[in-house]
Amino acid sequence: MRPPIIIDYIGSTLRATLVCSGATITGYSCLRDGSHALVSSVAATSSGNGHMYADLALPTSAGWLVNEWGVTINANTYRRFAMVDVRGVEVD
Repeated sequence: MRPPIIIDYIGSTLRATLVCSGATITGYSCLRDGSHALVSSVAATSSGNGHMYADLALPTSAGWLVNEWGVTINANTYRRFAMVDVRGVEVD
């Protein structure tokens, strides 16, 4: 199964979201580059009923990143990944 692909633009903010069916969860979301170096990381914010979000700053150069979620649900730890295609803004 391939991870989802998110397309966004350089210098903007990616709002990553996660839903866990009303469970009480805590977690983080981060962006990593191709060499697994940390680009951006924040603690996730709960918006109620198992809905979490994290606003991640995107770099000012184009390229592929990995969005990683790490969450704890009832003492169990889970990780989820998505690919992020950071593109330059094209002007005609």
